[in-house]
Amino acid sequence: MKSILKLLLIVIMLNGIVSCDHDFPVPPASIVPKFTYVADNDGTAPSTVTFTNTSIVPTEYGAPTYTWNFGDNTTSTETNPVHRYENPGVYQVSLVIVATGTGQIKTITQAINIKNPDASGVPIYFTNSTQVLQAYINDDAPVFEVLPVTNIKDSYGICIDTIHDVLYIADLDGGAIIQTDLNGKNQKIWRSGLDSPSGMAIDYEKNELYWDTSNGIQKGDLNSDDVNQKVDFITGQTNDPDGIAIDPVNRNLYWINYDGGLGMKGLDGSGEKILIPDAEGARIIVVGNRIYFDYYNGSGDIHIKSANLDGSNLATLATGISRVVYGLAYDPYGNKIYWGDRNKGQITRADLDGSNVQTFYTAAGSTPRGIVFGKKK
Repeated sequence: MKSILKLLLIVIMLNGIVSCDHDFPVPPASIVPKFTYVADNDGTAPSTVTFTNTSIVPTEYGAPTYTWNFGDNTTSTETNPVHRYENPGVYQVSLVIVATGTGQIKTITQAINIKNPDASGVPIYFTNSTQVLQAYINDDAPVFEVLPVTNIKDSYGICIDTIHDVLYIADLDGGAIIQTDLNGKNQKIWRSGLDSPSGMAIDYEKNELYWDTSNGIQKGDLNSDDVNQKVDFITGQTNDPDGIAIDPVNRNLYWINYDGGLGMKGLDGSGEKILIPDAEGARIIVVGNRIYFDYYNGSGDIHIKSANLDGSNLATLATGISRVVYGLAYDPYGNKIYWGDRNKGQITRADLDGSNVQTFYTAAGSTPRGIVFGKKK
């Protein structure tokens, strides 16, 4: 009897499996348009770009046709075309695939940045989660290029060594600080095994780099290539330090906590104290005799504020920023501050008193963080 019941159970299960196949059929194959490209001359005009068509077209769809539009009023029907760009600019390159057997049409578009060999101005960098972007501030609209920095899990901070021409990128999720040249090349891990690094600052007098952790601030010797070399500078900050800045004249370090408290400590280890207890933010900079920082006033209403170096004489420069600011920087050539709005995908700038507010850059899907400036070219 038990054997009969087991047999019936197996039959019922098999029927159920078959019925599931009918209820949830496997979707038919589809065209997947994809392509990659390589630009010679380091992507600087004039540049010859080789396109590789990596699209997937099921054989049952019939032989496909390809139509390329290179964004400069020229086209091609080759499978893997080569195209030369004589002039700099951002070109929207599209690939249209038509399946001759079914008539299905699929399109993909990518932006290709051909750099200007004569570009000049003040270089500006920012991180966008897994990317590092760079442009120049001049009389033209900014054209950002993605630097060839790879394997960033999620970055909220970037720092530039203007003496040695080096970038440091804080990979919060990767627990590391990445070092590259200013063009994003010669990448290496500078420090690893870190606790959520985000904000950074350089003490040029001692040649040390400081960074925040989830409960304090650490520093490392810029002359050391030991990825494990680090020293605790501030500990016990349970409110999550997220931004740091150095006053090189008075030899003080400032930090701001994500969950409240703006503090200061001498670089010699003396005088640690909280200057503004209710300040909640993620970025702080020192400009002359003032500190500038973001200030959480309420959901969807982040402020940019400034204060004297002792925390007094608080002033509001901007309001209505949609999310906590992870990009705040000073352009010494234009004498302006810049900040990123991650919800709006834009970078805004203003005079140091908050006047002359301008939108500098906007890109849908962008989340500007970690803004820094290099030496004027």
